[in-house]
Amino acid sequence: MITWILIFIIVFTRFTTCQNGFGYKTPPMGWNPYNSFGLNYNEAIIKQHADTIASEGYLEVGYRYINLDDGWQAYFIRNILDKKKLVPDLIKFPSGIKALADYIHDKGLLFGIYSDAGTLTCGDRPGSLDHEYIDIQTFVEWGVDYLKYDNCHDQGRPTQLRYKVMGDTINSVATAAGKNKTIFYSICEWGTTKPWLWGSGVGGNSWRTTGDINASWPSIVSIIDSQISITGYGGPGGWNDPDMLVLGFDEITYDEQVTHYAFWSAMKAPLILGCDLTKISDTSKALILNKDIISINQDSRGLSVCQVYNKTDNKASFDIWTGPLSDGYVAILFNRGIEPISITLDFENHCHLTGTIEVYDLVKQQSRGDFTNNYTAVNIPKHGVEFIKLIGGNIIDNN
Repeated sequence: MITWILIFIIVFTRFTTCQNGFGYKTPPMGWNPYNSFGLNYNEAIIKQHADTIASEGYLEVGYRYINLDDGWQAYFIRNILDKKKLVPDLIKFPSGIKALADYIHDKGLLFGIYSDAGTLTCGDRPGSLDHEYIDIQTFVEWGVDYLKYDNCHDQGRPTQLRYKVMGDTINSVATAAGKNKTIFYSICEWGTTKPWLWGSGVGGNSWRTTGDINASWPSIVSIIDSQISITGYGGPGGWNDPDMLVLGFDEITYDEQVTHYAFWSAMKAPLILGCDLTKISDTSKALILNKDIISINQDSRGLSVCQVYNKTDNKASFDIWTGPLSDGYVAILFNRGIEPISITLDFENHCHLTGTIEVYDLVKQQSRGDFTNNYTAVNIPKHGVEFIKLIGGNIIDNN
């Protein structure tokens, strides 16, 4: 119980001291082209995915940001005739960025853009270092709602200072723009200087806690492991970001996708899709649109699960992760091994609960029934999880 008291104090403190004044109470949900297209995307691809998000159920369940990544800018140049503003690559974006943002907004979606806290981006386009004011002013004029801010070509300047300058600029320019204008500030620092300790203080609404993810099981599980000690540092107003989702990629089995989605949802990570939604399988699409899984991510309490049990031996390797919700408890029973296993959740030891508890399967969207003392999930597949919500019971007060 003490663990969850400490986590609540950390999260409450960060929420009440969030510097940019924009109350993002749940993690953002959206789509970004980078994991499928790299820098080789264009206006047509963005519009196609905006159409898909708006018309095929994604917006209905909460996916609303359409974010550009690196590669939208013209190489190396700024507009020297107009305050050195950033210039889009007009071959890839012939209508310009303002027209694209308007197209996205007209569909009830939100629009995100990418820049870098260096002189150049990671793809050698112009960065925003020393151009923070004019860039944010330009982004506000274009109608930008979200900024992913990367960390290449930093010129050796202190990390926190570079990100604070942009955070302060977002706050001042967006506030001056009025009309309740906000820009979600996504710090993409890769976790190298522990941004979960300072991201909120420089105005961040999320902060990358890792390097880039890729569509492979080793990448997913290594990121899960990297979050074990820092789950208490995200919450309403500022979120730990273990990078984008790789759901919908053929390199990952369905069971591994379920595990990936369960952890990102329960850790209250931003849910930013990266697959080509025009080619996604029906099973992956159904998983992405699962409202019960999404409800865990968007729960108003905003607390991440944490690892409460781990076992590793030659016969079985598994974890148990649990966390409180506004209306219950959530648990992930995670089979790390290569053979199906059973895992028992002890309500008192793992969740601080007693009494009769309903167990609800979030993936299959059905009740498992009422249980007392414990629940055993059987035949959890290789690299798979049982992702469940616990309803009812009595919370143990150790005080």
